[in-house]
Amino acid sequence: MKKWKCFAAAAGAACLLMACGGSEPAGDGMDEELEALGEIKVITRESGSGTRSSFAQTLGLSEEGVDDQDYISEAAETVTSGEEVVSAVAGDKSAVGYVSWGTDISGNEDVKELSVDGVQADEQTIGSGQYPLDRTLYLASQDDQNALKEDFLTYVTGKGQEIVGEFFVPAEEGKEVFLSSQPSGTLRIHGSTSLAPVVEALAEAYEEANPNADIQVTASDSSQGITDTLTGDCDMAMVSRELYDYERDVLEPVPVAKDGIRIIVQASNPLEDVAAGTLADIYRGDTARWADAEED
Repeated sequence: MKKWKCFAAAAGAACLLMACGGSEPAGDGMDEELEALGEIKVITRESGSGTRSSFAQTLGLSEEGVDDQDYISEAAETVTSGEEVVSAVAGDKSAVGYVSWGTDISGNEDVKELSVDGVQADEQTIGSGQYPLDRTLYLASQDDQNALKEDFLTYVTGKGQEIVGEFFVPAEEGKEVFLSSQPSGTLRIHGSTSLAPVVEALAEAYEEANPNADIQVTASDSSQGITDTLTGDCDMAMVSRELYDYERDVLEPVPVAKDGIRIIVQASNPLEDVAAGTLADIYRGDTARWADAEED
């Protein structure tokens, strides 16, 4: 009887170790899936994009005010909006890309988001600064005593934060009431495609409070918005990166929202998390195959 009990215990232990007939370790399946993905298809944004600049600076791929073209792999495919990043990743099982947290991917079953260093991007982790790829989004302008601009900014940083919360994490606590001083005129706002949708929504709501105002929002990229503001082609820039020191010498940035840069891959990719260091190696071109992109 004792011998039978010993045999049964040994058989049970063997069953647990080998998953009752499966002799491969649990990680081997993922290794094979990653190996099958082959070369990593790197998707990046255009050079003037604030999302690209924030992404590159956070990962140490570039220095402040320096074009990151030499730091990101020459093999990377460049697109000009978050929506194009989502489309490119959805269409290639080996692709990886990055988008603003404000870019809606919920309706696309072909892509999924990876956590970074074990942290998922959400309102709490972005708001607290815990998410590794967080950033602040700004409206930046010169001090020109523009009454309409000042009234609009008062709305954006106060009552308008309710609208900001529908797209991003609010930058300010916000206020329940806004009383416009009713200045008249046209306000031209150019820049970041990440920030444009929420600024358009803010502009529409502000115009209801102040029918004398005409707010015109044009999406391009952060750098172009700054250039247009400095040359007088617009009144304010939408900026989705930190302003460089020389830009802060002439422009005042007003925080509008807090954002996180999401890392997305095709839904079939077995990874759920990526280390920031691995991500930097991928975009630098040092890690070229998914089999070398280990999940932490």
